[in-house]
Amino acid sequence: MAPISNPPGVGVFRPTLRKIDVLNSEAFHASLIAAMEGCSRLVLDLSEVQFIDSSGLGKIISGLRAFREKGGEMRLCGVQAPVRVLFSMVRLSDIVGIDEDVDGATARLTGASPGLGSAR
Repeated sequence: MAPISNPPGVGVFRPTLRKIDVLNSEAFHASLIAAMEGCSRLVLDLSEVQFIDSSGLGKIISGLRAFREKGGEMRLCGVQAPVRVLFSMVRLSDIVGIDEDVDGATARLTGASPGLGSAR
């Protein structure tokens, strides 16, 4: 898990994990927190992630909360169908913006006109 190349002014973090679960959620959380360092806006790109359990969901929410407490703003993108079901059940989109792709999330974070990456 490593940050990918950042659009100007926005950090982008794309975990390379297929699953975020109880076995790796602590490592995921540590990587997420590290990706937040030095930026005030972050896109969490979940396009590689096919499954998230409750511990992984908790780490995303915990990271979001910590980032917001520091004045940061985060959006999620690339949410695959199985993960989208979980996010829908817990109404995650009520607390964090979810976009189709990095470009759409970045546009919303920077105030630019979003392209094809529309919000959900």
